[in-house]
Amino acid sequence: MSIARDERAGLAADLSRLGPDAPTLCEGWTARDLLTHMLLRENDPLAIPGMAVSIFDVVTHARAEKMEASGSFEDLVARFAHGPGRFSVFRIPGLDAAANSLEYFIHHEDLLRAQPGWQPRHLGQRVELRLAEIIRKYGRALTRRSPVGVRVEMTGLADPVTLHPGNRIVTIVGKPSEILLLLTGRLSVAQVDVLGEPQTITTFMRSDHSL
Repeated sequence: MSIARDERAGLAADLSRLGPDAPTLCEGWTARDLLTHMLLRENDPLAIPGMAVSIFDVVTHARAEKMEASGSFEDLVARFAHGPGRFSVFRIPGLDAAANSLEYFIHHEDLLRAQPGWQPRHLGQRVELRLAEIIRKYGRALTRRSPVGVRVEMTGLADPVTLHPGNRIVTIVGKPSEILLLLTGRLSVAQVDVLGEPQTITTFMRSDHSL
């Protein structure tokens, strides 16, 4: 199974269903903005620097406007669903799965959980286990800015995993999917328990959770 492939397909279907003006959890972004971001990320190397470095924001904005003008919303959804373009680095075997599994899972939830009356998806054990692997692989990077130690106890898995050492520590308990949402800053929607001393929890929750 490929989380990146499945999440791409599901996200494309939900973008089409909800339409370009649907809200997302990404502040200031509609579904159209989210879609443009994903298309630029995997197809336009000139826009990539501006996604992380503010000095390139003008270039990125111009590339985004060009992308949006290249077709209707449905055209762009179809392009995203089709996969990386011919000259995209994500066409390298294995890179799509390695780089996009977390990206597309999180952005799919950004879309779904911003809608009124949302309910968490039932992802199934196989998907949760794959997401647990992502936590083990990238958890240290995801918690690198935490001023306190971070440990996770993932539902269905026996042993806690320490992601970030520290004298003071919080323990995050929940499904791997929900823990990933918390670790990537989706604090208001992640269905987890955060255990520890109250001040330590507050320090962790107020820290920088950006990717």
